[in-house]
Amino acid sequence: MEEDHSKTEYKEKMKKKLYGLLREREKNGEWEKFLDAILIELLGFNEEAKTINYYSLSHKLASCRMLSFKYFRKTIFDCMSLFERIDL
Repeated sequence: MEEDHSKTEYKEKMKKKLYGLLREREKNGEWEKFLDAILIELLGFNEEAKTINYYSLSHKLASCRMLSFKYFRKTIFDCMSLFERIDL
């Protein structure tokens, strides 16, 4: 039960990071540093968690550097949904 609570908290924390990334890009801040930190964190996932949703999330985030804001925003919200489906 405690493990499920920790996983839920971690997913919420990651969604907040993704939203923070979006906010940082909106204000033309140092969003690329935020993006790098998230991508580095994803590299540390256990192999068992690296399912199709993990790889889709990872690749979508990695492509964010090349996206216009319109597509960046949509991709971040897609990533929030994908993260919810990752089995930690």
